[in-house]
Amino acid sequence: MTVPQRSSFDDVDAVLGVFNSAADVVADVLGRTSDWGPSGQRDSQYAFDVTADDACLKVLYDAGFAVFSEESGITGDAAAPLVVVDPVDGSTNASRGVPWFSTALCLLEEGQPKVSLVANHATGQRWTAVAGGGAFLNGERIQHSGCTNLRSAVVAMSGLPRHHYGWGQFRVLGASAPDLCLVASGVLDAWCDMHRGGHGLWDYAASALVCMEVGAVVGDVFGRDLFTPDPTDRRSPIAAATQELFDAFLDERLKDG
Repeated sequence: MTVPQRSSFDDVDAVLGVFNSAADVVADVLGRTSDWGPSGQRDSQYAFDVTADDACLKVLYDAGFAVFSEESGITGDAAAPLVVVDPVDGSTNASRGVPWFSTALCLLEEGQPKVSLVANHATGQRWTAVAGGGAFLNGERIQHSGCTNLRSAVVAMSGLPRHHYGWGQFRVLGASAPDLCLVASGVLDAWCDMHRGGHGLWDYAASALVCMEVGAVVGDVFGRDLFTPDPTDRRSPIAAATQELFDAFLDERLKDG
């Protein structure tokens, strides 16, 4: 594996090479996994989450990155560029054989996403994005749906709403990172977290950049900064293909509190 040295982190192709290698080692862990049960270390953590995190972190450390991971917090050289990673987003899906779970990685620069990858291990889809450089699915440029009307929109959520928003159709797929990438790809028109701060930065940083790079609108339901690298912070992300749809969706979401 060729990895960038500290002086070459501006080489986004090299960064994406590292990210792909990290996703590959997680895929290998999942392919060899026989224990799909809990880790016993904390609630909602699976044994394979820990194993995948260990493998992923080794690749990132070897490349000279510090890491902010769902499973292990902020580790590595404090002066090194920071990569936000969720080794297995959609762990319950993976444990139950639901083919919708991913590895998500995002390089932050001055508190903003610069390079990201979301790799769906069940389908082989790999979304990538570079700030100012567009977003891609398996190397092909993607675009949002352009939907502006909530009544015709296909929307997805994490959790359940308290009332019907007037959408066209509704989905709950169970993995935030690839869910958000479907908004960027034009498969979904909008997506939202239904909890008051239910997501850590690792859940959405990589896919938020994918959405932003196609011109989709991304924010926090309650107007907070999305990109705060603090293990204790939680946010309620919302994304939509267009500003019109975002505003309509947000209006309904805020009624739920």
